Amino acid sequence: MAMFSKLEKFAFYKWLLPIGVAGAMLTGCSEYNEQSLPWPYVNRFDVNDQGWRVNVIQPEVGSAPVHSKAGGNRDGYIYAFDQFTTFWYFIASQAFVTEARKSYNRTLRFDLKQLATDAPLDGNDILLTNGIDTLRYNTNHHPGTTWTSYSVRMNELSGWKKGSSPATKADIQTVLQNLTDLRIRGEYRTGADTCGLDNAMIY
Repeated sequence: MAMFSKLEKFAFYKWLLPIGVAGAMLTGCSEYNEQSLPWPYVNRFDVNDQGWRVNVIQPEVGSAPVHSKAGGNRDGYIYAFDQFTTFWYFIASQAFVTEARKSYNRTLRFDLKQLATDAPLDGNDILLTNGIDTLRYNTNHHPGTTWTSYSVRMNELSGWKKGSSPATKADIQTVLQNLTDLRIRGEYRTGADTCGLDNAMIY
């Protein structure tokens, strides 16, 4: 005796077909997402400064930031200090800059911490340049004495400026594609100051 009648077979395949199609679509979407979405590029500074520099000269380390194995937003971090009012910045490593060239419409994220928050000083918080044009971005709050996280989308909708004008899509893509320098501000206080950086990433 046949296990299924013709009617039962038809009902079975009618029920099975949508599931197979849905499964194939989900598998296709999963493969597409895995292949099309870039992995986050992260500098956690747990072991060393990972090639980052600062534009101030510090005793013993020169233009390198000081590396601490503990005290970061989990594990290690880098920091710098200076005794003057000149703006200073954390300067991204060449490897980080290379990754940032592919970062249009991705997100730049990092954590900052100050030693003191009195005598606040305003300025440009992030600088991107290709050696010809410079883009700048100002956050809406300064870092505190505990770790403060920042996330900035790398596109024309996020508030980037070129000179005094909003940066266009073409401006941002042109600078990013030929990026030579990425800087994150470390100077938020008038006079002597200390600021730390951790978890710089592009995702």
